[in-house]
Amino acid sequence: MLLPAKALVEMDRLYTKRHHVELTIGILRDGKSEVLHFGPDRRPVKGDSLVYPVGSICKPFTASLLARYVSEGKLDLDAPLSQYIKGLPDQYYPSLRKLATHTSGYKTQPYTTLTSLPFFIRMNQEGGLFHTNPFRGYPDEAGMMKILAETHLKDREYKFVYSNFGMSVLGYIVGQVSGRGFWDSLQEYITDDLQLKNTFLGNVELTGYDRRENPCQCWQWEKDDIIAPAGALNATIEDLLEFAKINLDGKRPYLNMCHEYQAPCDGQSDSGLAWRLDKEMPISWHTGAAGAFHAWLGINRETGAAAAVGINYGLVNAEELGFAILRNL
Repeated sequence: MLLPAKALVEMDRLYTKRHHVELTIGILRDGKSEVLHFGPDRRPVKGDSLVYPVGSICKPFTASLLARYVSEGKLDLDAPLSQYIKGLPDQYYPSLRKLATHTSGYKTQPYTTLTSLPFFIRMNQEGGLFHTNPFRGYPDEAGMMKILAETHLKDREYKFVYSNFGMSVLGYIVGQVSGRGFWDSLQEYITDDLQLKNTFLGNVELTGYDRRENPCQCWQWEKDDIIAPAGALNATIEDLLEFAKINLDGKRPYLNMCHEYQAPCDGQSDSGLAWRLDKEMPISWHTGAAGAFHAWLGINRETGAAAAVGINYGLVNAEELGFAILRNL
């Protein structure tokens, strides 16, 4: 694998003052995938398939199943969420499209000052944020309903605000429509439809590191965690490239809507369904962070190329490395 010069610069940054790096880089080009793993000594090794917690890269998977249900007439992107979640007060609720594009008006996280106290107590007991999943067990289903009922939004356009809560409500709706709940529905979709063998919801055993070089275990998830649709995914870099290929090959036409413009985002990107759409190049991308791990996946919709990155450190910028590769292939 010959990496562009800018990518090598970004690799230097990732390795600077870090002594336990496990970095995997994958490139899809001309329909063929190549994956290399780089250990602490920075020497490339082929065929080392680590399963990384890929965090928010779960969101494009959730949106893919949403798109399939929309294509089958089971869901309507412009219907309010209250059409699919019963028992809510009679008031305005955002549409599924707004949930999928982070323009719903919901906050980034579901926490309030009061509800954050138990989490911080648990976090201190377990060793800090890199060890403790802030979304494990909170909110539960009743808590989600309470947040929806007590958040009074207006029928207007809201600016892009990245919302784990909003995406999780979308996943909850997908699970309700399937009749099997989100977790089982997405796992069945990944395994049976996408046929990805090393991509799954749940927990893995892999050691990550924080900024002080302290070892950290992966965030833990439970099957009934409401925020799971926003970040409970694990995958190999090989599988992420296969997912990119699936999004490019046209065999599932409903996936096209995930990469079409759906809403404005920021100065550099627009929003597809969960995917960020780069304004300079026809690239769909998403970052994933989960405690002491970071991942990135990008797809060039015009050339058919893709790049994926996974690393076992938190608070690093795998996104810059991924873009340096994909923009310079």
